[in-house]
Amino acid sequence: MVAPNLQTDDAVVRSVLATLETHIDTMMRAASQVEAVNREVQDHFKAACSTAYQQKIEDWQSRYQQLKNAYQTFHANFSSGHGQVNTAHDEALETGSGWGGGASDEVRNGLNPR
Repeated sequence: MVAPNLQTDDAVVRSVLATLETHIDTMMRAASQVEAVNREVQDHFKAACSTAYQQKIEDWQSRYQQLKNAYQTFHANFSSGHGQVNTAHDEALETGSGWGGGASDEVRNGLNPR
């Protein structure tokens, strides 16, 4: 009988994490560029339309920050979950390797009839 494998493919997980990190970095650069443009508008345009524009940009920045935070939380949880699955796999293998002889064989054979 082949033991089930709980481990994840580390190469795939590293690839997904790297993709998320790249996306988060891109989001941060975009937010910085928008902030720079907004500062230019604040410094050089003093009109009612620039005030409305700035309010819309501030609303966008707030929502974009929430989105960036969600991506960062997903990245952290994905990374943590990957570690937890691998730890569970290692613990299951360790527990299973202790089987052998006596009552544990009876339980194993009872649960896995041949």
